[in-house]
Formats: sequence, C-alpha cells, structure tokens
Amino acid sequence: MLLYIKLMKVKKGVAKLGCGSLKFALLWLVLLSLTACVGLPVRGSVVGQTIETRVDSEVARYYLANYLAGKRDNALLDERIDRVYQSANGNLPNQSELKQLSDEFSVDFAALYFADRIAHSPGNQSFQNVFDQIYASTRTAFPQGRIKLPPAAAEYEALFVPSYLYKRRMVTGADLAAPRAALKKAGFACHFVEISDDGPIESNAELVMAAIRARAQSGRRLIVISASKSGPEVALALTKLGPAETHHVAAWINTVGALKGTPLVDDKVLPELEFIVGKVDPAGAASMATAPSRQRFESFHVPEHVFVVNFLGIPLSGSVSFRAGRGFFPMRKYGPNDGMVLLADTIFPGGVTLAELGSDHFLMDRHLDITTVALVITVIRWLENPGGAVSQVP
Repeated sequence: MLLYIKLMKVKKGVAKLGCGSLKFALLWLVLLSLTACVGLPVRGSVVGQTIETRVDSEVARYYLANYLAGKRDNALLDERIDRVYQSANGNLPNQSELKQLSDEFSVDFAALYFADRIAHSPGNQSFQNVFDQIYASTRTAFPQGRIKLPPAAAEYEALFVPSYLYKRRMVTGADLAAPRAALKKAGFACHFVEISDDGPIESNAELVMAAIRARAQSGRRLIVISASKSGPEVALALTKLGPAETHHVAAWINTVGALKGTPLVDDKVLPELEFIVGKVDPAGAASMATAPSRQRFESFHVPEHVFVVNFLGIPLSGSVSFRAGRGFFPMRKYGPNDGMVLLADTIFPGGVTLAELGSDHFLMDRHLDITTVALVITVIRWLENPGGAVSQVP
C-alpha cells in the first residue's frame, strides 16, 4: 500500500512531463523500493546517534551492532577492523582511503567508519556536544516561539547562498527557503544572494563576493550559509576576497558542499535532470566535474579568522531517500557518498564537522528549521566562547 501511495504521488508530480519521463520515474521508484528491502537489518549507534536500517554486508552489520558497542565476539572481524584503526594517521580518511575500505569491506562499512572518525575528533566532539544540547532545547522552544537567543545574537546576520537549480519549479529546498524562514522567525537578520541557478561556479563566486562586500558596513558579523554547489562558490569568493575584505565574516556553514565536484557529471547522469527541470547551462554543469573541481579546491585559501562548520549527511544503503537514490547507487563504485557528492569531498579542512548518520544529501531526516536555528546559535555561542567553553545552554 505504501509503495502504491508513493507511485501515485510521483505519477501526479511528473504527469505533465510526458510518457517517457513518467515511465522512467515510476521504474526508478520501483527499483529503489526493491533495493531498500535487501541487505541485512541492523540497529546500532555511532557516538550517540542511533539508527535502525539495512546495510550491505555482514561486516557492516557487525561493525555497527557489535564492534562499536563493545560486543566483540568475532575474533576474525575484530582483528581486521582493529588494523583499520591502527593504520589511521590521526586525520579523517580521504576519499582514496574510503574507496580502499569500500573495496576491502563494503561501502556501508566505510561510511560508518567515516562517521565514527568524525565523531571522535576532539574538536568535532566538543562542538557536537554543544550543538546537541542546543538542538534539544530549540526543538522544544521553536514551535512555541520561545527561542532565547544568546545576547550576542544581535551582532550577527546570516547570508544565504542557494544551491543548484534553485529557481526551477520542480526543485524543492534548493532556495533554502525553510532555513531562511526559520532564522527570521527566531529573530535573526537574513539576506539572500541572487546567483545564477545553473551558472558556472566561477561566475557565481563573483556574485557572492559582491554580496559579502555589500554587508561590510552593516556593523554586524556575517555568517555565510551555503549548500551543495554553492559551497565551492563561497569558498572561491572568500579566497578571492582575502582577509582584508572579509574582516566582517565570522563563519561559513558549509552544508553538504560539493567542494570537489561530483562524479555524476563525469558519468553523464546529471543531464537526465533536463527531463524534469528543462535545459540547463552546460558550462554550469561542467564546472562541477571532478577534474576542474579538484584543481579549484587546491586553490582555496579561506581566511583563517573565518570559522568553518561542515555539515553533512551520511546515508547507508537502507536509509537513502528516493530523491538521493538516483545518484547514491551509481556512485557506490567510488565509495561512500550522499547521493550527489562523495562524502570526503564535502569537508573543508581546518573547521569542525557535524554529520547526521542516516541522512543523505538532502538532509530530510531532521527538521531543517530547528536544525538551522540550533546550528546558528551554536556557532554564535562557540565564537563568543573561544575553544567552546560553553557553560550554560539556553
């Protein structure tokens, strides 16, 4: 019955697109629904984040349900996993290392290992603890309109940079409307950058630079919030502006940033979007290919005074949404991904990182409004208390 309801919703949403597109969407939903039923059921936790889902291998099931819970009763697997931790160099594993783990164990194992490593990084762990406390209080207070902002909140304002195709009728969420509305409701000053919804990263970065310059005389400290494709656009803008023109920029929240592009462009998967959203600028798509994106990434030098927060989802085979599934499964050959971007490629080094276990690129599992307000409050309290010495949480 649930599958039938989903099929009817998709049918209504794409009926105007023609028979070919309708058949494609229905076929993909059926395949994704069948895929979600395979795998091994498991329940477990990664540093306080509990998930019940299905995974792609016995080693991933054992790692989540037993190894991370301290119930180590498989000597062979224990020894193999121990060697992974022993060989770690103290840094987060990069994409090459995650691909190697995917080949040796499985993609879901590599994703879970990545989540555990993120959570156990000292800086990340401290920030996560503060965020969790603020999120819990915000979840209760926000629906009732009782958000208590930090005293310093009046000194900050937010600048939102939307994501790819945010102006298209069939694309939802890319305009960041829900997070913007939530922050305004909480009492924050918010601004929006009108970039080209399908333009190249380089030209959009110029528009972001102009928007950041325009806020320099506001008297407030700026928190820039990006999502997906606008991640590299913001990184490039901050790099080009340099310390002299970003003195008022306090933080950058990099949400599921496509910092090193996406293999979906390399594999010619994204052009299929044109069946749904219409023609897109080929130059914009080309700017998200992995080769130029990785080269661009090497040129990034975000000023050191800008506090960077990476926020991403880490889905498993059984938790990926229909929306992200179109990219998730084809990209498994490259290793752990969120349905649009390879996981390791979403993180800008030098900042703190928060990961939502079970969520994918579209971060639909958690309330975006509450998460946004809680995250911005956490950033402000962190900035006002260097080192994260936050003794009281509202």
